[in-house]
Amino acid sequence: MISVPVILTFALALFLTLLFPIMLILILAWKKKISLLPLGFGFLSFLLSQVLTRIPLLQAFSTQEWYQNFAVLHPVVLGLLLAFTAGLFEETARLGGSALLGPRKPAFPGGPARPGYRTFEGALSFGLGHAFCEVILLAGLTHINNLIFCFLVSSGSSQLLAQLLPAGQLELVTAQLSAVRVPDILAGLLERLSAVLFHLFATSLVFLAAARRKWILYPAAILAHTVFNCVALLPLGIWPIELLLFALALLCGFLFRKSRSWFPNAETGGTGTS
Repeated sequence: MISVPVILTFALALFLTLLFPIMLILILAWKKKISLLPLGFGFLSFLLSQVLTRIPLLQAFSTQEWYQNFAVLHPVVLGLLLAFTAGLFEETARLGGSALLGPRKPAFPGGPARPGYRTFEGALSFGLGHAFCEVILLAGLTHINNLIFCFLVSSGSSQLLAQLLPAGQLELVTAQLSAVRVPDILAGLLERLSAVLFHLFATSLVFLAAARRKWILYPAAILAHTVFNCVALLPLGIWPIELLLFALALLCGFLFRKSRSWFPNAETGGTGTS
């Protein structure tokens, strides 16, 4: 049986990973703190870099014998490669987004130049789009399934679930959810918060690389992404790892806020000078 505290915590997790991001986006858009175009590009960047490319590629590789053997023989190297490819794919998508969101030509000959979104506000919008797309797809939708399953099991609808699921799947999923503890769910929420703060920081690095032509910041973002992901590989236990990630995320959040003064102003949308 799945405990009531676990079900309530799943409900909290669903609110924080699905409803709250949507509410926050609507509030920030209403107050004109973010722009919808870079926000949409941020959503698209995660879809393209992970959902439509990297994840399907990894799923295809996982069926290959050479990949399975490599995973068994070199798990640490594989973890490092996975962390690096996550950074490579996502930061490259950010770089592409920053290129499309740069200053544009006048709408008509002789008209004023149209400013781009390579600004702090543009980075905030894009970063939130990227981060919240990840939160909603990887966590929010998962918690919907968890909560529905918990309610059906607790309400005595196991026979209905048994008819819908493959043989033996009901017992497996029930056992997995029964083994979940409230601290495990809270640790996952802390990880999502850390990821959001990191994505804002990484977006600012890539947008600054394009805005000020400091291209070294692009590989720096890939390196930072790789290091951040590699922390999860440390054999420290779930809470020490999550607290370490959160400490790094707070530093990322501080640097992101400080980056406001490093961006060109919104009116020019230019490259800026050092």
